[in-house]
Amino acid sequence: MITVTNAQKETHTKEAVQKAMEHLIDRATNFDIDALELIYHKDFHTTLIMPDSEVITYNKQEFKAHFAKQAKEGKTPLNTWADWHDFHILEDSAVCVLTRQHSGMNGEEMRLLCTIELRFEDSRWQVIREAIFLKPLAH
Repeated sequence: MITVTNAQKETHTKEAVQKAMEHLIDRATNFDIDALELIYHKDFHTTLIMPDSEVITYNKQEFKAHFAKQAKEGKTPLNTWADWHDFHILEDSAVCVLTRQHSGMNGEEMRLLCTIELRFEDSRWQVIREAIFLKPLAH
């Protein structure tokens, strides 16, 4: 049997996970590397499936470097649009499924179907895994 503490009643809700995800979107789309250090879990891993089926993976440091490179190139902030599909919370783990749209992965505006896993650790939700499927907007 899973017991829920009073603290978890406030932090382990769909609204709290969505708020953490909105914070991630806001900080990532503005290339805020310092914030990403706290948002991404130390064991973070992301998998990108590009439109041509190429698979690209990043760990935390590599993904932060990807955003830092974009910031250094002077890119304008990315699109923050998100369409939320599903949230599932089980103890200190959560998964959300959403669609995003931006050009931050390959320089071309794309539709991104994202499955993002979070872990509640150190009194905050942290992103531990992402699977991102990129599709051209025309599809």
